[in-house]
Amino acid sequence: MTGFGTAALENEKISLNVQIKTVNGRFLDTRFRMPRQYGALENEMKRLIASKLSRGSVDIQVNRALSGQDSEVEVTTNVALARGWMKAAGGLAKELGLPLSLTTENFLRIPDVIAVSESAELESWERDAVLETLKKALAACVSERKREGEELGKILGSLLDQMDRFLLGVKKRKTQLDGDLKERLKERLKNIDPAVQVDPNRLAQEVVILLDRADIAEELARADAHVGAYRKALNETGAMGKKLDFYTQELHREVNTMGSKTQSLDVTLDIIEAKTCVERMREQVQNVE
Repeated sequence: MTGFGTAALENEKISLNVQIKTVNGRFLDTRFRMPRQYGALENEMKRLIASKLSRGSVDIQVNRALSGQDSEVEVTTNVALARGWMKAAGGLAKELGLPLSLTTENFLRIPDVIAVSESAELESWERDAVLETLKKALAACVSERKREGEELGKILGSLLDQMDRFLLGVKKRKTQLDGDLKERLKERLKNIDPAVQVDPNRLAQEVVILLDRADIAEELARADAHVGAYRKALNETGAMGKKLDFYTQELHREVNTMGSKTQSLDVTLDIIEAKTCVERMREQVQNVE
């Protein structure tokens, strides 16, 4: 399920901004983009996210800016390296008979003469600030996912209403279909050559087998049960995506079986519509946590 949440914190010490984006996924997969100082917080941040989200791909971005007086950046110079470099350059100039002309800018271009370091120590106040801002962004993301979930629930409920209408149409035609099938069998039996000896018991068995192969009563009953279970799951709280996906697969199986059994054009048209409805349900369920 997609979602987005953001939160910011700013005081005299620090400016923080946390953004969380989620998209559908079978498992919970968290990816972080944040300053290296926060690497030690990653496991705790993952636990916070897992307490609110059960699956999906989650991208977390943390932006950080310290105030000037609290800057942890330290610039140092390696004087010994600069002297050694100047001594070597002077020796080379003397050997080649060239004048030696050096400026401070020359030394600034030498690797490691100027070193910039940043403390990796994370103070407790900043740790608390990061986690608190993450919680707020996570709450906003969960709220957005809940809103989307309610919309998905309405869409799936509407699709279930369509399934009910399709199944009801098939049920109404089922009695007529059974009667039509029996009549067709009787007509075919009348065309059997009287000279052909037919065992009445074997004939009755064959008729029963043909009727059973064309009977869709069990598929209709199971499809009804799956629709009912589907509606019940939609009213439950917590993660239900896998459960709804299972019911969708079962509905697809029953509708397919009914389609393979029926010989009625009207029922076939209903089955085609039902298949289309199930496919739309399958697409929507992929976005449910």
